[in-house]
Amino acid sequence: MLKMKEYLKKFMDSHSGYAFDFYLAEWQTDFLRFFNSQTNYNITKTTLSLKATVEKDKKKYSFSLSNPSEKEVEEALKEGMALLPTLPADSDFAGFEDNKDLFSYPDMSSSLEKVPAEKKIEILTALSEMAGRYDFGIYGTFITLLIHGYKMNSTGLDKEVFVSPVMLDVKGVSRKNMVTVIHSYGGNDLAHFDLASFSGELEAKIKRATLDIVDVEPGEYTVILGPHAAGELLRYLMFASYAATVDRGSSYFKGKLNEKVFPDIFSVISDPLHPQLITVPYNEDGHIARRLPLVEKGVFKNFVVNHYYANKLKMEKNGSVGLAAMVLDKGTMSLEEMIKSIDRGLYISNIHYMNFINQQETSVTGLTRDGTFLIENGKITKVVNNLRYTEKLAEIFKHTEALENVQHPVPVSENYGNFEIFSSLIPHVKTSKFKITSSTRTI
Repeated sequence: MLKMKEYLKKFMDSHSGYAFDFYLAEWQTDFLRFFNSQTNYNITKTTLSLKATVEKDKKKYSFSLSNPSEKEVEEALKEGMALLPTLPADSDFAGFEDNKDLFSYPDMSSSLEKVPAEKKIEILTALSEMAGRYDFGIYGTFITLLIHGYKMNSTGLDKEVFVSPVMLDVKGVSRKNMVTVIHSYGGNDLAHFDLASFSGELEAKIKRATLDIVDVEPGEYTVILGPHAAGELLRYLMFASYAATVDRGSSYFKGKLNEKVFPDIFSVISDPLHPQLITVPYNEDGHIARRLPLVEKGVFKNFVVNHYYANKLKMEKNGSVGLAAMVLDKGTMSLEEMIKSIDRGLYISNIHYMNFINQQETSVTGLTRDGTFLIENGKITKVVNNLRYTEKLAEIFKHTEALENVQHPVPVSENYGNFEIFSSLIPHVKTSKFKITSSTRTI
């Protein structure tokens, strides 16, 4: 990789009439998938990847290569340079990121070494034995990842990128009727992972999943959103905080800066250095990542603005990584207190197949997944078949009545290609008037 880095720097220096932006990274993963409490496969893979952009006269050409040789890179760069005159100019382009601030890494050890396959299997064996007592199998992935690379461009940017997170995503599945529950962990390492606590929380979910299964009628319900469900709904909503959505005319928050849009208890920040989150050193441009309040006590405070849109929209660049490090502030109620406060409602663990109907209005439709439960007289009493909902995301959080006094790590990963892993900290959310449109009549 270092040899390729030097080659790219020399290429930039010898073609001063052009501007270049490179992200060169070595991507390594140890990807363990487990199926019905058995290891299904374990893949260790290493890839060198290059993302490149060449620019001249506000005309840009971008490409990506996997495991390239110097000859292949040179051919692709020269092809791009030859094509530039045929491409349309972007009048809003104002050069590549020029922030030179460097992230200081406190630790650059690999999670692949710190959490070997033997450690993963030890953890999964304990979880499998617990789940087996209830005739449940466990399914999912246990991933360790190492991304080490360099972000460089013609402004003189030269930054080392290093992340090495851990992600454990577990589904408990009933062998009797296929009812599922989900529990996850994500972090820089296992420093905040406690097996006894993780197993106990998963066991509590499995116990609920052994209850009888019922349908519920369409209508408006008071709902407790589990951390996975709340996190997914919140990510879809807060995508509207990106300046790109303002430019496209699809942002719910356009014209709402410094306006009260949610209850006082609702605060969201992007915090790439939070000790319980997976660290994000730089945004995609190479700007050092910054903590950014998005919503403070219900007031929308900031858009996520990168180098390009700072110039195009005349907004202040802030280096935020946005949804890659999202924290929803915790509240004052325990989950047990939240459940006891509901006479009749629903607990929704997770969301599946959610799609926008109208992005600017934040209207979506989707399905519940991995454990939907009926709450009656302050207790969880039944498993509910998966439900379809049609809602406006903004209304879900406007109707927030309480937030749990504990935040849970919720990791997010694509799990294919040269993927990355991010995480959020999300408490349980109690909200009212949640619109259920139909039952799937299936688990």
